[in-house]
Amino acid sequence: MTPQHHKDRVIIIGGGIQGCAAAYFLAKRGQTVTLLEKDNIARHASGVNAGGVRRLGRDLAEIPLSLAAMDIWNHLSDEIGDAAMAFHPSFYVKVAIDEPGHIAGMARAEALQQAGFQHEVWLDETEIRKRIPCLARNISAKNMAGGEISGGLVVEGDGWAIPWRIVRGFADAAVRNGATITEHCHVESLKRQNNMWQIHTNAGDFEADIVVNCAGAWAADLARQSGEPDLPLTAYAPMLAVTERRPQILNAVMGILGHTLSLKQLDTGQFVIGGGVRADADIHQNEAGLSIPELATSMYRAAQLFPDIAHAKIIRCWSGIEGYMPDNLPVIGRGNQDGLVHGFGFSAHGFQLGPAVGEALADLVMGQQPRTSLAAFSPQRFSA
Repeated sequence: MTPQHHKDRVIIIGGGIQGCAAAYFLAKRGQTVTLLEKDNIARHASGVNAGGVRRLGRDLAEIPLSLAAMDIWNHLSDEIGDAAMAFHPSFYVKVAIDEPGHIAGMARAEALQQAGFQHEVWLDETEIRKRIPCLARNISAKNMAGGEISGGLVVEGDGWAIPWRIVRGFADAAVRNGATITEHCHVESLKRQNNMWQIHTNAGDFEADIVVNCAGAWAADLARQSGEPDLPLTAYAPMLAVTERRPQILNAVMGILGHTLSLKQLDTGQFVIGGGVRADADIHQNEAGLSIPELATSMYRAAQLFPDIAHAKIIRCWSGIEGYMPDNLPVIGRGNQDGLVHGFGFSAHGFQLGPAVGEALADLVMGQQPRTSLAAFSPQRFSA
């Protein structure tokens, strides 16, 4: 039987939020685009993360991209329709519970003001407690020094989303605009030949003018196949836990300055606890690990802020496979090879950026100027 052969203007490899958003923006602009996903849409990092939609705490280099993304999040129904209801804006706060956290928070607020950004605001303890009245009065427990909450950084309008629904929303919107999505399609080889990209997969052969590499933790291997220099991408498994239903006491997404925590309470009353603690991952076996002792540190921190959490049963723990860069900044930009564009390495904080990254990748494919500078994310920054 003759193998299938497909020819496209653009092939996107990877069905996370960046790949699906890129497919959507390209299809919306009339481009012929096919997205290949080796498993299912939103199967890995983009679909199993904590769903934080935050500008708070971003590296200065990421802030313009994060602000551009928030413009899209705030009008998301215009892009993906009813799936946008999976986004729940509220506010995001990181509280200071010790002197180092207080100093860092104040310094951060001042640094952002000097850089011209107004979205992060320092609030004192009184204001924080008005907004979140159920916060514990004293913060102290094993494995962590603490004391009184002395204030915190707040961003209004940040919030959380059900991640797989958002990713699926972009995928469905891409298809409505003419994109093709092929799941369970594993790329086995990628090479440039006769001014075209030749993509051999278990589902047939594909040919494209341009390839967009959004393959997440697998992206460096894909880049290497294409003839790109080695990129220092490492795979880990960020972990999360969810509790049983409890009375509603938290109307924000919370963290602690200087400590690892992401905490929110769903409409169901369940708490989702995470924040970047991670286990080992194996990209070759498609396996994400769990380390309960590591995850327990986030649970302790959550219970310090809200003692009721200490009495809540954990009903599920999970992790996803994510790609991390040494500087914790993503790789977004044109590769060394003609017709190759990269968008990966989001180091467990790429979900909120996804819509703006997808838009920027579409701009790069079409030779247009992205709305924010991508210089800090250049793939070439790791070259000798």
